[in-house]
Amino acid sequence: MQASENEESDRTTHELQYQQLPSPSHTRLLRIASKDGKQFSYEMVTVDLASRQTYNALSYTWGNPLSPSNPGKQPYINRLSQINFKNGQFLSIGRNLATALLRFQELGLRGDIWIDAICINQSDVEERNAQVAIMGDIYANAEKVTVLLGDDDWDSQVAFVFLDLFIPKLEDLIKNEGGKDQEYSYSFTDPRLYDRLGEPMIPQEIFDGLATFLDRAWFRRAWTFQEIVLARQIDVICGTRYIDWERFEEFLRMLEMSDWHLKLSRFQDSSKSKQIPGRIIRSTMVYRKHVACGGPYESGQRKYLEKISAGLKPTDLLMGELNSLVHSMRHRKATDLRDHIYALYGIADRFCQHMDIANPLAAPDYHGALAQTYTEYCRAIMEKSKTLLLLSNVEDRPDESSQFPSWVPNFSKGWTIGLPSTGSGTYYDAAKGSRPLLFPSPDKYRLVLKGYYLDTVTSLGESDFELGRARSPFTKTARSLLELPTKYATGQDRAEVLWRTLIADQAQDQCPAPPEIADAFREHMLMHNSMAIFNTELFSDKGPEPETIKPLAQLATSTPEALRMIPSLPEILERKDIYAEIQATRELEGSEQGLTQDQIQRGNTMLQGVLTKETKALPFARQINTIFNRKRLVTTSKGFVGAAPLSTRKGDKVYLLSGGRVPFVLRARSDGTYILVGESYVHGIMQGEAFEREQLVESQVTLV
Repeated sequence: MQASENEESDRTTHELQYQQLPSPSHTRLLRIASKDGKQFSYEMVTVDLASRQTYNALSYTWGNPLSPSNPGKQPYINRLSQINFKNGQFLSIGRNLATALLRFQELGLRGDIWIDAICINQSDVEERNAQVAIMGDIYANAEKVTVLLGDDDWDSQVAFVFLDLFIPKLEDLIKNEGGKDQEYSYSFTDPRLYDRLGEPMIPQEIFDGLATFLDRAWFRRAWTFQEIVLARQIDVICGTRYIDWERFEEFLRMLEMSDWHLKLSRFQDSSKSKQIPGRIIRSTMVYRKHVACGGPYESGQRKYLEKISAGLKPTDLLMGELNSLVHSMRHRKATDLRDHIYALYGIADRFCQHMDIANPLAAPDYHGALAQTYTEYCRAIMEKSKTLLLLSNVEDRPDESSQFPSWVPNFSKGWTIGLPSTGSGTYYDAAKGSRPLLFPSPDKYRLVLKGYYLDTVTSLGESDFELGRARSPFTKTARSLLELPTKYATGQDRAEVLWRTLIADQAQDQCPAPPEIADAFREHMLMHNSMAIFNTELFSDKGPEPETIKPLAQLATSTPEALRMIPSLPEILERKDIYAEIQATRELEGSEQGLTQDQIQRGNTMLQGVLTKETKALPFARQINTIFNRKRLVTTSKGFVGAAPLSTRKGDKVYLLSGGRVPFVLRARSDGTYILVGESYVHGIMQGEAFEREQLVESQVTLV
């Protein structure tokens, strides 16, 4: 396919020869004009951004725009097409960009547009460096940014049904009820919501289709953040359909409020819902609306940034800003892995312009190696920051093999072990408000800090996998807790320490978590452990293994306080029988034998009843799904209980580092240096209590 044929067939054509840009503030634009009312003609023009030239910018993906999990699709082949210019030259472009230009032709779009793959000479590294450095200005100065989500498909049809039909009904319901209904009443997991809407329950397959749409490549793209945040106006195109940006934003906001992602699976693995790109981009929308585009700068930007940094000095605000943004960038994708850092440069540069300070980040340099780019970024941030929040971005590295130092995050990895909200710097203060103290080192790949040894890990409890897909009934953790005194150092019961540790003692925007979360924890434990026994009976010929549930049952009956928070074994078995009957009813319903109307009614009543009860677990379930990710429960030699990185081993050390808001797990090496395993939550010392209760000794800690 050719994106345009606007030259005579006998004209000799040559590949586009890019001319050097006159200055660092210049860029190129693709000028699209109509040749004969049906086809386009193309021309490359050079402009100075300072001239305030009117143009649009394109936000799209270079490769397959659809979700990689889209079922039934042929492998995506990125066939090259050709765009022909008025001067007789041509440029080869990818399949998705060719589709975009064809879509512009169908929609009758004209004018000047900035497209990275065309307007930047991608083979000239020096030009790439210069253009990426001003990309924030390019998108901020564009009259409009056009988002291209790809062709229409079954997943987009599902999304449009939600957007056009279901979400408006949900909005009307919320408006009519005035928010006076009981808490969590707008969750798709609550059967009562459908009764009030007058709609049947939405099948799981529909939610899976919605997840596939929100897994499209554009939602995962690293550059999307800058392109959307800095845009003045946004149009969204999917297939031949225009979507109003404000409506699209409200659509995602309503979805998030409705807990739709919890409906992706009930009796199977639900890990798919944790990092759906379309859910992640909600934070981008919030940032754009309330920070970059909303309200006066001082009252908008400063108010927001005050939450993520301990001070109000411009440099402190910027450091807090970057600590927060770099964490969100982890879940995005980039063709060049250095762009996980460079995609933030424009945001930082615009911020620095407003605050009249120099950009502390090194300008983009695609000559440098990946490890060098990441290490230099981290050192620049920590040398100017008031906290060690950046260390919270270090991902779990079980085999200790990495091209990066252990203290440098691999920003291209889509997951971290950091505790949510540590980036805000508002919940924890384990190092008692201290500032980072970095000692000079001749080796830039070593980080030398002031620290305090706290304790040593002596036992390992369940991991997130064991508590999730494996549905372990807390066997190892319960055994460890039973060896501790019934009252923790804080005076709390061991059962309370357990549930608070699993959610890092934060819920409903509060830390410590409100006491009523204990009720949600109890329902969660009832659901979790009864399902564990049910699955054992269903998938194993051995039948249930009572020894695995015995330690938890013993912990539940160890004190009156524990029994109020952990369901007893008879309660667990009763709920397990309900799950078994529901499963049997489903199997009979699909068999030749079938069910009577009374049996169907009984099955539906039973299902509705258990779903209503399970709704009570949502406040706890929301938190543990977010916080207890790639972690495991641990106990230490002094009796501390914590949540540590998944790869934590017995013998690892727990340190408090000066400037750190949380404790860190370190692994000693034979040469006296340490490997950073990751941050942790240790119950009872997150507000600096260790400096009052423990005899801490200051030392230099060298991370390699």
